[in-house]
This record gives sequence, C-alpha cells and structure tokens, in this order.
Amino acid sequence: MTIRTLLTDVMWSGLKPLLPPQKPRTGRPSIDHRRFIEAVLWLARTGSPWRDLPTELMNWRTAWRRLQRWTQAGIWSRILTGLRAVAADAGWQVHMLDSTVIRAHACAAGARGSAGEQALGRSRGGFSTKLHLRADAHGRPVALHLTGGERHDLLGVAPLFEQAALRTGQRGRPRWKPVAVIADKAYSAAWLLDGLRRKRIVPIIPNRVDQPHNPEFDRATYRQRNLVERLVGKIKQFRRVATRYDKLAAHYLAFVQIAALMVWLRSFGDTT
Repeated sequence: MTIRTLLTDVMWSGLKPLLPPQKPRTGRPSIDHRRFIEAVLWLARTGSPWRDLPTELMNWRTAWRRLQRWTQAGIWSRILTGLRAVAADAGWQVHMLDSTVIRAHACAAGARGSAGEQALGRSRGGFSTKLHLRADAHGRPVALHLTGGERHDLLGVAPLFEQAALRTGQRGRPRWKPVAVIADKAYSAAWLLDGLRRKRIVPIIPNRVDQPHNPEFDRATYRQRNLVERLVGKIKQFRRVATRYDKLAAHYLAFVQIAALMVWLRSFGDTT
C-alpha cells in the first residue's frame, strides 16, 4: 500500500531541530518522529478515525498517546514559535484578525464534565466551535484560540494578543506588538480601537454605523485582509480542521496547529 506523505526532505530538515530529542532517557527507543508527524498529518488531511490510521505509518494507539503527550507539553505551540523565529521576515508590519465557525460532528460531544469547557456551542451553523486567528503580514498563522461557536469575535482578541510574543535576539522583552492591525467590521468597537491606540498600534478597522468613526481606517491597506481569509482556506484543506471530530478542545487545537505548521513550512519556499 502506497501512502502519500506531505513532508519533503527540505521541510523535514527545517522541522527536525524544533522537535524533542528522539531517544528517551530510559527504555527502548521511540518510533521515528518523522513517521509520527506523517501519521498525524494523514489524520489531519483525511479526517479519518484513529483506528483507520494505516499500520504502515504507525500503530494508532502509539500515535494517539504521543499526540496526547506532546499536546499536554505544549510542543506544537513551541514548534510554531520556532518556525516564526527562523523566518527571514516575521511580518510585524501588520497583523490581521479573523474568525471562522467550525461545524462539530456529533462525536465531538460527550466529553466528561470533569474535563471542563470544551469550546463547543450552538450558533447559526448548529453545533460548532469558533476558531479565532491572528495572521502576520504574509498571511501566516501567529496565534490561535478556540471558543464556542456562538461567541462573539471580540472575545477572541485578548487571548490572541496574549500569545505569540517572539524574541528578536536582542536584550529586553520579546516583541509582541505589530505596527498595525487589520480586522473587519465585527471588530469595530470603541474600547478595542482605543486600546490599540494606547498600545501605539494603528487600527485598520472599518467602523459600524453604531460606533465612532475611525479616522485611521485606510481602504488600500485594508485590502490586505484577504491574506487572513486565504489562511482560513488553507488550514481548512485539512478535513480534521474543517470539521471538528475531537471531544477535547486541546486535541482539536493540536490538529489546527499541525495544519498551521504546514502553512509555515510551505511559506519557506519548498513545495515539491
């Protein structure tokens, strides 16, 4: 059986230094990290159940346990941060905000009550999760956050800006602030515009009729917002992202981050 893989040798050479050590301190050596990454990419791309994972890639139980460990350890977030750190241009000129509603499959319900809130709710689209995104000037993912599908876009702004601080290699605090922020009318709120101005961030946000006029809105710059919409389309090419099957929000977010790291790897120019 021939299985199509996604990682090229060039992609792997850039990704490998960001992964945990291959050999554990004790016990038998673990299965190669590249096989594991290809296994979770196969699951993300196809949206198949765990038990349908081809044994040529990896035993599904082994892959599930490693995904669980890496998710709990925050490894996916660290990989994305590492990819941003090695990028030639971190895209601080402008950041873009957007959100998209993800339809949840029936099997996404039923998490134990002790697990807490799992970012599921009822929206116009039905049983769903809302994915909030922050993208850089090149349309690459910078920060990701989940809420219930019925939650307003503005509720994702603070969590998105609490993430994604990046060290520049110089002394002092890591950089977190872009020059400008582009967002659509859903983000038109006086408190948000005032908060961005206090942080010396230019808000490129069209105003709603019930909100004060935004004199800093520039229509030519606003056209760049299509980059974040295209980013949504790129990560939704992974079927396990386009539809939520995972009961736990942390596991669904892990698959979103896996799709995001592929966007970063492809942005470096190796698409063979």
